[in-house]
Amino acid sequence: MAAVTGYPYPDPPDEEKWSVCIHCGMCLDACPTYQVEKLEHQSPRGRVHLIKAAGEGRIALDEGLYDPVFQCLDCRACETACPSGVQVGSLIEAARGQLYQAMPPRGWKGMVGRLFLRHIFPHPKRLHFLGKLLRFYQRSGLQAAARKLGLLSLLPGHLRGMEAALPEIPESPSRKRLPKVSPARGERKYRVALLTGCVMDVVYGGVNEATVRVLTRNGCEVVIPEGQRCCGALQVHAGDRETAKKLARQNIDAFLEAGVDRVIVNAAGCGSAMQEYGELLAGDPEYREKAARFAAMVQDVSAFLDEIGYEPPSGRVEGTVTYHEACHLAHGQRVRQQPRKLLKSVPGLTLVEMPDAARCCGSAGVYNLTHPDMAGRLLEKKVDDIPEGVDYVAMGNPGCMLQIAMGIRKRGGRERVVHTVELLDEAYRREEAPEEEAAAVAEAPAGAVSEVRDEGLIEELIRLLGKDAVLFKKEDLLAYECDAYTLEKALPRAVVFPRNTEETAAVVRLLNRRKIPFIPRGAGTGLSGGATPRGGEVIISLARMNRLLSVDLPNRRAVIQPGYINLHLTQAVADQGYYYAPDPSSQQACTIGGNVGENAGGAHCLKYGVTTNHVLGLKVVLPDGEVTELGGLPDTPGYDLVGLFVGSEGTMGIVTEITVRLMKQPEGVRTVLALFDRVEDASEAVSDIIAAGILPAALEMMDALAIEAVEKGTFPVGYPEGVEAVLLVDVDGVEAGLEEQIRRIVEVCRKHRVREVRPAASEEERARWWANRKTAFGAVGTLSPDYLVQDGVIPRSRLPEVLARIAEIGKEKGVRIANVFHAGDGNLHPLILFDSRVPGETERAVQAGSAILKVCVDAGGSITGEHGVGLEKREEMKYLWTEEELEVQHAVREVFNPEDLCNPGKMLPRPARCAEVKRHSKDSASQQK
Repeated sequence: MAAVTGYPYPDPPDEEKWSVCIHCGMCLDACPTYQVEKLEHQSPRGRVHLIKAAGEGRIALDEGLYDPVFQCLDCRACETACPSGVQVGSLIEAARGQLYQAMPPRGWKGMVGRLFLRHIFPHPKRLHFLGKLLRFYQRSGLQAAARKLGLLSLLPGHLRGMEAALPEIPESPSRKRLPKVSPARGERKYRVALLTGCVMDVVYGGVNEATVRVLTRNGCEVVIPEGQRCCGALQVHAGDRETAKKLARQNIDAFLEAGVDRVIVNAAGCGSAMQEYGELLAGDPEYREKAARFAAMVQDVSAFLDEIGYEPPSGRVEGTVTYHEACHLAHGQRVRQQPRKLLKSVPGLTLVEMPDAARCCGSAGVYNLTHPDMAGRLLEKKVDDIPEGVDYVAMGNPGCMLQIAMGIRKRGGRERVVHTVELLDEAYRREEAPEEEAAAVAEAPAGAVSEVRDEGLIEELIRLLGKDAVLFKKEDLLAYECDAYTLEKALPRAVVFPRNTEETAAVVRLLNRRKIPFIPRGAGTGLSGGATPRGGEVIISLARMNRLLSVDLPNRRAVIQPGYINLHLTQAVADQGYYYAPDPSSQQACTIGGNVGENAGGAHCLKYGVTTNHVLGLKVVLPDGEVTELGGLPDTPGYDLVGLFVGSEGTMGIVTEITVRLMKQPEGVRTVLALFDRVEDASEAVSDIIAAGILPAALEMMDALAIEAVEKGTFPVGYPEGVEAVLLVDVDGVEAGLEEQIRRIVEVCRKHRVREVRPAASEEERARWWANRKTAFGAVGTLSPDYLVQDGVIPRSRLPEVLARIAEIGKEKGVRIANVFHAGDGNLHPLILFDSRVPGETERAVQAGSAILKVCVDAGGSITGEHGVGLEKREEMKYLWTEEELEVQHAVREVFNPEDLCNPGKMLPRPARCAEVKRHSKDSASQQK
């Protein structure tokens, strides 16, 4: 059978959706599979990259795309994290639909899948019969006999766990017990319909009954439409879109015929799927309008109750509860606080927050059946996060209920898994019969290798690291063809994942012996191509070297591996009153090893310095495989080799351990927001704040185009129209002096025609201001399919004229430029917006970037402040250094890297530059949007 390329079937992934992805990496920390595997092609941006590559015909619709697409949980956590609003779930589901047709499921798995998804779940009578069989198994003695005789040991472990956690199946499904219409108690305010579901109907029918009681208590007449069917979510997840469409049409007809105000759902996955019927049936002229109208009527029960102003209960439910955020409720439907409000309103019930409550439990439809190993690892983490001593674990999805109950039982825990609405219902019922009801609740690698593979190399790498730590198939390598700088791309020879210094050194010795170049890589969030292959290198990914090795608070030090996430270090020591100062905008995704390579800064580097100011020691694998230590705890006199390595962009060796300085949290922190009608006024205010002797912890600025982007992003502030510049000023230190600093900052701003200036009214407002600012890079994806960011540095006093010149360059080159930058130290980040589908725009954007860097150097500045030189700015090094000075830098590098094997071709200029992009060429790498 010939390989299928492109997307030849109906409902292909939408190019407009993948074009919004700008490869920033803000999704990485949110993705459960990436956090476990640390594989780029198992990350959201990696999957989008592959889906795009398939659409361009660069890879076929085969196993290489199938595995990463179906390994995705479709949990949508990446959508919550994405500042550009990339609809990853929609792309994943559309790609699965294409793969389902190109590679129809075969064998026993395909047969079982078709049996359940086409012939059981869509048919209520058959599903109810299955429920009767399960009940007979539980009640007849068969279950007891099977357990006693050890017959269950023949089942896979995850199925044994599910069997053990399965609650007692009710005598009949809830649809047979509930009346077709349940009248409202008191005055009827709403007429609503309830989706009874599949698993909810047969296994957790009590939840449906509790939902009806709660709704009728709050003035709702509840209808159970006779013709309703399975929602189709499982079919969409499996790629069987035609069956899903058939079910969607049946549900639309049944519910619209009922003449209701809302369609209420108590299963997160079902609600999310039904809210997307408009998209599923967008190509159906008969149902397009009806599907969109129906989708707008669908609402989760907790969100509906919160919206209508439900009556708080007076009955008491004593105990403590923690809340797990079901993925398709938190990320799919954006319902997060409403369930918590319901729980907090129950007298006697104390809500204890679960760490990382929105992290997927591993259920994900039938994911725990199709991918039991990954689901099991996620479940272990979820059960670990359940706060000790709670009585209840509440949630809003039956699949999560079954999965988490299985995990708790396996651990020997006693926590009761409940649906959120059950606790509210119980409180209502205890108002009427507290004694009787109290007792009720108490119970209640084989494969084709890359074309650049060397004979025997892959086998040797696998011998060193193991099969799961070596990637070599083309479809896996595609996700590593660039970092967040996407104008230059090339396939690596292989990608390896060492876990410690010894494994890293062994790999480097092997590659050095074979004279094969290699590239160290962290999270791939770099913006200058520092981790981008030129073609044929081996990428040494440090993503799995992600441990916090030690913390020494008395001496304010920590030792970490290079793959440790920047923000995680602050989170690890925050309870003891400490933090790690460097805070790049990508701090929730970038690694400290990558920060060391680029000498990253962040918003607060004005006062606290950049990475080099916080690194005390390094353990390094040199390009020949020798391991050496620089600096460290008892630092010794002599040359500052730590300072030489920090910012060397991986061209001198691979850092495998880092000793960093921890800072004591300041006694107080305040943030001032200033809005200006002219960029010039804001720029002058920046200089005068510093000139007044005030040293802010951070002093950030955004112009009008950047403001437009962040206001369309994930954390809008609501800036008034017409604002041309925003200043954010952080001051910290002793509480007693902060108010005086704020007063002086306000005074300076008022001298420069500020429209509005004020400190944050609350910690929540301050956090939102900063979240808005820190997602600016990703948010430009809402304005343009492509962007190029520069990183020049200038004296603060030259801000007005340089910003004016940047605007002129944008006009000259015909590109829009948004400015968001660290104004306090003059570190500019002009974001050059372009569309690589338009002939010539990519070239004009690159020319604009180079011209901006020349302006920065001419103003007495530099070409980079924190992003590094990488591939992107090699030629611009000539703006800053003479040929003789560059030769000296080459000579220094050659002392450590004489054969140029370690990250070759980066940082220092080469004779010719190659940054040409042909978007739709099959022979060249396509521009990542």
